[in-house]
Amino acid sequence: MTQAFDPLHVATLARSRSHLRRLAVAAPLWLAAGCPSPEPQEKYDAFLDQTKEEREDAANTKMDMGGALADVSGTFLFALSAVIDPTHPMQFYTTATFTPGGDGGTLAMELQPLSLDVGSTTAPRMPVGEVLSLPATPVDAAGAFGFVIENPVMVTGAANPITGGDIVATLELTGVIQTEDVFCGTVTGMVTQPLMLDLMGSTFAAQRVTGMDALPTEVLYACPSGPVGGTDGTDGSGSGGSGSSG
Repeated sequence: MTQAFDPLHVATLARSRSHLRRLAVAAPLWLAAGCPSPEPQEKYDAFLDQTKEEREDAANTKMDMGGALADVSGTFLFALSAVIDPTHPMQFYTTATFTPGGDGGTLAMELQPLSLDVGSTTAPRMPVGEVLSLPATPVDAAGAFGFVIENPVMVTGAANPITGGDIVATLELTGVIQTEDVFCGTVTGMVTQPLMLDLMGSTFAAQRVTGMDALPTEVLYACPSGPVGGTDGTDGSGSGGSGSSG
């Protein structure tokens, strides 16, 4: 199923990418300042104060992404981009199951964390840690859906490319199916380990892959800049929405 070009949709996403770029500039400064500090939580709190407007604006675009009701069953590379370092997302090899029904359907996911060296988006990307199972959630006629993970989940530090530490968090994903090959959205919730972290302003994206041996080097971690296929002059990956590093 293809998605019609919508100038308002592209303009909204352009604003969102601008917010993500500003966060991407600010976050490494906090990380660099926080590393030698004996009180990294204070450094992080200052970062939150300085980026409050950008994070709120990014969160408020969550339902302006454009959507379609498409069958997204299959395997995907799912990337979750945390607000403190948007360009180094956590990655999961994901099996999605879409079941049509009524005017919409349901979506379930099995997310296998992938190992990442600190500062990398491409290596080594091998299965590590426990699979995160998200039970079926409703998808409406426009392709919108949400997952609420109220019980804290733990992801091994081997899959954390920001600090390399184990992560414990509660999450809420608010997303939309864009095409049969892409679904994406925003992330809210709280990280409680290794630091207290409000995830408002974080994003996620899932792009279809054929297998573990065909993972892309350009990782989509936010909704594409326009309809996938390049109607707005891009390939749909979107500056500020994808990244690669060794």
